[in-house]
Amino acid sequence: MKKILATAVALGMVVGVAASASALELKIKGSYQVDGYYLNQGNGAAGDGGVIPWNDATYRAITGKTGTPGNDDWYEHEFRIKPNLIINDKIQIKSDIRLIDSNTVWGHQADLQTADGGNMKVRKLWMLYDSPIGRWEIGRRPAGSWGSDFVNSGTAADRIMFRPNLPEHWHGYAFLEKQLENDGYQSNLDDNDSDYYEVSAGYTKNRTNAWLGAGMTLDKDPVDTLYKQPDGKDFQKITTYHTMGFLQQGLTDNLTLVGEFDYKWGHKEFTDTTKPDEDISAWAYFAALAGNYGELSTTLGYAHIDGDGNPQDNTDHAYDVVNGTGADFQPLYILTGSATDILNGDRGPCLVGTAVRQAGVNAFVALADYKTTDKLTLHGGIGAGWADDAPAGVDDAYGWEFDLGAAYKLYKNLTYEVHFGYWAVGDFAKLGNPDFDTQDVYLVSHHLTMKF
Repeated sequence: MKKILATAVALGMVVGVAASASALELKIKGSYQVDGYYLNQGNGAAGDGGVIPWNDATYRAITGKTGTPGNDDWYEHEFRIKPNLIINDKIQIKSDIRLIDSNTVWGHQADLQTADGGNMKVRKLWMLYDSPIGRWEIGRRPAGSWGSDFVNSGTAADRIMFRPNLPEHWHGYAFLEKQLENDGYQSNLDDNDSDYYEVSAGYTKNRTNAWLGAGMTLDKDPVDTLYKQPDGKDFQKITTYHTMGFLQQGLTDNLTLVGEFDYKWGHKEFTDTTKPDEDISAWAYFAALAGNYGELSTTLGYAHIDGDGNPQDNTDHAYDVVNGTGADFQPLYILTGSATDILNGDRGPCLVGTAVRQAGVNAFVALADYKTTDKLTLHGGIGAGWADDAPAGVDDAYGWEFDLGAAYKLYKNLTYEVHFGYWAVGDFAKLGNPDFDTQDVYLVSHHLTMKF
């Protein structure tokens, strides 16, 4: 750790001296966050185990394991800095550096024992050039986000992106994203890469912010590195198209309507050419009415992602078995929280979460935040969900959730939060067996965040 800090300080000094010598400008922002979790029905949730919403006998019958499920409790932290080096009025370099990466658990020492400085990573680094015809962004830049937080899983991607100069109130961009490179490494894999292309246009004026976009993925990776399915199916080629839209429309001074949709379609070709192609057809959409009444803010929303109760047929209707409703979309502490790995697939595949994301979801949420003082904000939320397409014989009810939270500003850039969530587990968790018994899940967490 001393080597890491010394290296970071040295780099900062070098850049600072260079900036002074050549009239460059360096701006830095970032954050440090510590999170503590307690989960009464955990399955190794700090990793990718998720939750165990069953009593002891059902747990043993489903998993084949002995013993009983217990609680999980752990701490984790993250430290990120975001330098912005302004070369001149036309060129700048931006970056996202993780001195401690996301979900680094306290007491897990493997990340401190490596010769390259532990888990220190340059997650993003890209150049911005304001040309006469528009802005170019080239390099490993932010990706995985579009419109609202719904179905967003923010990450980094290698892109060449162009934002043209357009008339007032109009916006647009186009980019090429290199997802996987094989051709450059092996002579027998000509053009066997994975690429994504996207174009989008938007209009923003007064209370209106509206966007439409289209994307295409060409995955020709013969070893299926990116898209190997949970059931082990290997695909020689996957072609996927996206059509998406986003609207944020102010209705009154206090009410705003937010809506988003994404429809993807295409086909998958198996490595085994004797198998028929598999079609892709899946929807995701979200709508919310947000209110702002001074110290009180409210949200009433509905979210949907398609599921597929019969993954063995020749059509894939599941919107996203890996990410679900997205790592960034967390209106509920448990059902959409990253620590519990149910509708939010941020921590990876797990027994309950993968089954839920395969079945899709329809969910309603109602949220309220009340700022009691300049320092204290109280939060309340309630939500319920059910499967879009549950497997045959499986109940579609996920159950309902109730949340309470509070955030207290210790200092102008230091905030402490406490969260409590209670999930009354629905009969979907019985997985079609009426003799199975579910166990409700509750989560207690607290979070200390410093921003600069």
